[in-house]
Amino acid sequence: MVGSQGLWPSPPFAQSVLEPASIAKVDRGRMRDLIAALPEHLADGLRRGLGTPAGLDGASRIFLAGMGGSAIASDLFAAWVEARTKVPVRVVRGYRLPPTAKPGDVLVAVSYSGDTEETLAAAGEGRRIGCRLIAVTSGGALGQLAREARAPVVEVPAGLPPRGAFGHLFGILAAIGEDWVYGNLKGELERAIAHLQSARGRWAPEVAIRTNRAKGLASRLKGRVPVVYGTGPFEAVATRWQTQLNENAKVLAFSSSFPEADHNELVGWCSDPTAKRFAPVVIRDPGESPAMRARLDATVEMMGRSTAVEEGSDEHEELLARMLAIVSLGDYASLYLAVLRGVDPLPVKPLEELKKRLARPAAEED
Repeated sequence: MVGSQGLWPSPPFAQSVLEPASIAKVDRGRMRDLIAALPEHLADGLRRGLGTPAGLDGASRIFLAGMGGSAIASDLFAAWVEARTKVPVRVVRGYRLPPTAKPGDVLVAVSYSGDTEETLAAAGEGRRIGCRLIAVTSGGALGQLAREARAPVVEVPAGLPPRGAFGHLFGILAAIGEDWVYGNLKGELERAIAHLQSARGRWAPEVAIRTNRAKGLASRLKGRVPVVYGTGPFEAVATRWQTQLNENAKVLAFSSSFPEADHNELVGWCSDPTAKRFAPVVIRDPGESPAMRARLDATVEMMGRSTAVEEGSDEHEELLARMLAIVSLGDYASLYLAVLRGVDPLPVKPLEELKKRLARPAAEED
């Protein structure tokens, strides 16, 4: 079961604010519908990606290029399959491919809009090198570039915010990546989808705060700065939580990982008198080794001396189902935190302003 164990109870004010009618008034862009549709988006992506020619054929590496909301699906995919890939899989954020990229390597360029400048630059470089390009996009310049190169293009439904296309993008990667790994990715994703369809019913707007863990978590995060921690493959899940809190709830939020944080950040949690202003959220997993379990138990107890600590976990027997369920919990928590703050989760005006400023000719900036 996914859950969170806060040291503080949910504030009473949150109950009325998080009623379905109140949520609808704030969530004018209907982000709640996109969050609820994650299982269906995953299934749609899987369907779209099946049959795409993406065999290794002698490739020594796989590169997944993307930025922002388009890259997080690659992060989770790479984390999911890391222990069983036939060749290394690397997520590339930025304008350039690593110097290890060689002709024949597989390059999957993921840009929801198709116009992400960093991803376009990386795709262009890969084409010049001789990488085997696959484009995942709703259109734009990336689709055109791939078609000119006679490379496969897997199209994603248009009209969504990039972060709302996560399920489509992840499902596509699971479909085209079957030949890259040992195991049945399609079957694992289908079982994860069934698990998500059950889990979302516990976090929906219609479920009262007293039994809705996502609402309770959001109420305890309000007014504090979340710092989300993951271990192993759950580092990518922690990143998704951070970015959803940033973009949906419009708050500063950060992510980090264990065991590294125990070698530095723990000092701050235990020594800084302002620690109570921050909210550590520790993602736990039944797959933790005994050593990691003991470490995290001790760490949570020590953090808890200074501030309220949240923990989230899921008990499904398969890793992917656990990862995606915790992703979904974070999505819902970010929605409810936005509502508590009175902000529509959908618009991301600072990102739009930055894109416009970067698109101006240099002379206009003088």
